Amino acid sequence: MKDIFNFINNNAVVASLITLAITTIIQIIFRKSDRKYNEKQENKKERKQQFLNKAELHIEDKQWDSKEKPDISLFMTDFKTSINDKKDVEFHYSKDVLKKDKYKHLRFYIKNIGNADINQLDICATAQKYTMLCDIESIKYIVDSKFVNYSYCYDRKILKNDIILIDIAYLEGSKIYNTFSSELALLFRDSYGNLYEQPFFIHQKDLYEPYTISNKDYRLYTLPDTALECFKKPWMW
Repeated sequence: MKDIFNFINNNAVVASLITLAITTIIQIIFRKSDRKYNEKQENKKERKQQFLNKAELHIEDKQWDSKEKPDISLFMTDFKTSINDKKDVEFHYSKDVLKKDKYKHLRFYIKNIGNADINQLDICATAQKYTMLCDIESIKYIVDSKFVNYSYCYDRKILKNDIILIDIAYLEGSKIYNTFSSELALLFRDSYGNLYEQPFFIHQKDLYEPYTISNKDYRLYTLPDTALECFKKPWMW
């Protein structure tokens, strides 16, 4: 080792090359560190800007006009399940689900108070173990098929400051309310392509602030695949 140091000390060119190499490595390390820091700061700015530009839904304190046709008409109810001979899950509903004269109604005026348009809105039941949700015109098909549905897609654009009327029909006595969590989740994709969720407590008429979700979260809410697997394997709930 001593001979190596002596060689370097006596050879200016080698010493210069080693110094240059060490300096270059240090510069690369610092540049990489600076780049990571700048990227982190830039991501913070982008997330902040995304938050400021997001859409947001709000419940309007507005009296319902009986002559007004809802933009979205839904039906919610509870159910029981069984597994048939083919190992498929069958869903069984109250005998009164098709009797519209027995329906009760919850009506909400929802306004986009945010800074972006909403390109697509999905309204989803959160208690998939107990509660179904569907478009009111699809009830007979779902009951006859002994199937389940958890979401409804409203594919019309909701512009900034637009108000839509949501009507949710249900049977008195059906267990559509959750004790500690929201009954519905409002999922939407805004005009910037970002996905958000807003928990919706329909009993308290309370709509929480939006937060970003992933495509995986979106699929869990809108597709019944995971729930069907859980009914077959109850320990998965």
